[in-house]
Amino acid sequence: MLLGRLMNFEPRRTHDEGPQDEDQDKFAQMFYELGGTEVLVRLLMFGSLFPNPYRPNRIITESEKILRLKSLVLEVLTKLTSTSVGEKVTSELMKSDDIMNYVFTLLAHPKTFINSCQLIEDMLQSKREVLDLHRINNLRSLICCLDDTQLANFCRILAVAISDLDIYENKSSLFAQNKQKRSRGFVNLRDINQELLLSIPELLPRLVKLAISKDYTPRYRGMVSELDCWMEWIENQMAEELYETQIQDDFEEFVGGISEPTTENGPMVQQQGLKMTEELVQRVEVVYILGLFLLGKHRKKVQRKLAELKLAAGLSDLFEQFIWKCQVRHNTRHRLRGHNAACECSPEVALKIQFLRLVHSFCDHSDYKHLLLSKNELSEVKRINAKAGDLALTSLDNVNKQLMCRGSKGLLTKIVEVMKKEPTTSTFRFWLARAVESYLRGDTSYCDQVFLMRRGLLQHVASNIVEHEIRHKEILQSSFDLLGELIKFNIEAFKTFDSILNTPAKLDKFVATVNRNLVDSNMFIRSLILSLEHFTNKEKCDESYAEYAKKESKLLMYIGDFDRQLDYLYKLIKIISVQNLTQENVSCLNTTLVFLMFANRKTELPSYLQALRDEREDMLDVNGSSSVMRNFRDLLVFWQDHYLHKDKDCSALEKSSRISFSYWKKTVTTLVCEDKTELSAVISYIDPLPGDRTN
Repeated sequence: MLLGRLMNFEPRRTHDEGPQDEDQDKFAQMFYELGGTEVLVRLLMFGSLFPNPYRPNRIITESEKILRLKSLVLEVLTKLTSTSVGEKVTSELMKSDDIMNYVFTLLAHPKTFINSCQLIEDMLQSKREVLDLHRINNLRSLICCLDDTQLANFCRILAVAISDLDIYENKSSLFAQNKQKRSRGFVNLRDINQELLLSIPELLPRLVKLAISKDYTPRYRGMVSELDCWMEWIENQMAEELYETQIQDDFEEFVGGISEPTTENGPMVQQQGLKMTEELVQRVEVVYILGLFLLGKHRKKVQRKLAELKLAAGLSDLFEQFIWKCQVRHNTRHRLRGHNAACECSPEVALKIQFLRLVHSFCDHSDYKHLLLSKNELSEVKRINAKAGDLALTSLDNVNKQLMCRGSKGLLTKIVEVMKKEPTTSTFRFWLARAVESYLRGDTSYCDQVFLMRRGLLQHVASNIVEHEIRHKEILQSSFDLLGELIKFNIEAFKTFDSILNTPAKLDKFVATVNRNLVDSNMFIRSLILSLEHFTNKEKCDESYAEYAKKESKLLMYIGDFDRQLDYLYKLIKIISVQNLTQENVSCLNTTLVFLMFANRKTELPSYLQALRDEREDMLDVNGSSSVMRNFRDLLVFWQDHYLHKDKDCSALEKSSRISFSYWKKTVTTLVCEDKTELSAVISYIDPLPGDRTN
């Protein structure tokens, strides 16, 4: 009865609250004020702390009936946390570790595991601090006794405990995050929790098995879209349930969170729709957790372990189960109410996105990325590599063929083929491009670039920008990032690009898109300047490369102009400041440094700084600052604090630019020098503000 008072049985057409929601909230307030939460907690904890009189040191074994009751108590508490008294209810539950520890034990019971997980998740998300998993008694034993379904469900809790976002008060500002990290008493609980979980040897193998299992439903022969399959399944279930109406509760089959009433005070009956949804959500959570393990300080160790567990081959097989928008065309039977024909909504969207995120994290600066190829594709890459000169890879002979993708096409090729066919506005283009770009990241790999160019990827991505007005910022950014990795240091790629930008109108359109979206395109601009310097370096390339860069290549001639470089420097500094730096735009600062490192090598740093001040100073006002140079110096001081900290891995900057990190540090040290007579120091070009003290 209590659960019924907190549920809404009316069908919803909108997300707006109706009169039933108000009634539920009033009831929740009254229930809380009358001490109802305390009664529920007493019911929940009953029997959990009493010693067994017949078996010392053992708690009383709880009957199926008691567990069913406790599952309902968990569900009522969860409903209460979503009302206006939610914070008060949660604070009562968090008063004692005993309650949290006991609810954790209920994760191992079939009747309570879903509802206990939901309540723990709500409790953890209400706290500002991340839960230290060491506070949970016998966590290792608990995880070992969970069956596969319960373990997948448990991943919802792990997601809160090892997510990097949850350890910072400010979710975006790098300045605020650095300040918090340097503060006394700051403990990175994400890494501590990851370490504890990774010390459980059977955890990763079980998660991989769950993530790549092939029992993927619903699928029907002749159905061309996910949504059609789901609607067919729903219709079949409704037809079955119409003739199997249960009047009594399903006491024997009861599973909390799946056995629900359909009317107020109605019987608790398993809802097949909830069961199906729960299974899909659980797979999403497992894939998400594997991705999170790849983001911590143990990333290299996890990449190796996942490679050994044949994750790449398993993901390649799972990819075959997905239905993409490009495969559906327009002959789908169903469309969600209020959604247009281009809509991609289906229950499987989240799984596809987390799948592609996992591929991205597995490949990112990874020694195992070539496992995304098939055996015959690896042979092709090796043949290309033999002609790569100083850009050749030395690690291809170390690839373990037993761990590679099966069949003629590997996962990388499958992703590229889908990306080439997906509509320009597809939600998935961002994630597809990110997955391929992460494969190319790290040491620039000529053989991988050419392998992907042979499959038409460069032609596709560049033409997509030239021929369409891409309005989605994320799609544009991922496209430029991917282009930057495809062309970097690769003269064949630049020649292919020239053939795409074969008219002045196309070149102008492409350049205008770059200039209009500098935060999104700055990594591409960085690739242009890195490639220009590489081709014109006589020690690395022969004269024909320099000749091509200076006289033939449209893009390299464009970026080689001093005034244009100065214009980019000015604009990149203008759009960022220490206060607005995030993980998304900090790359703009590193791109400005690439320009200036090459200037420093040629002893032209004073010329760049003087021109930046003389030609641009009167045009700029950065977030209230009076000086482009003052803003730039503040950014460089932040750079030192951010990148020179002991816990920062800076190898990515070195690998992607082929410039030693020591030279990055040396150039920044030169620029932030406090000697005003030093012409390579930014301070020499900053006018004192009124009130500044002079020495």
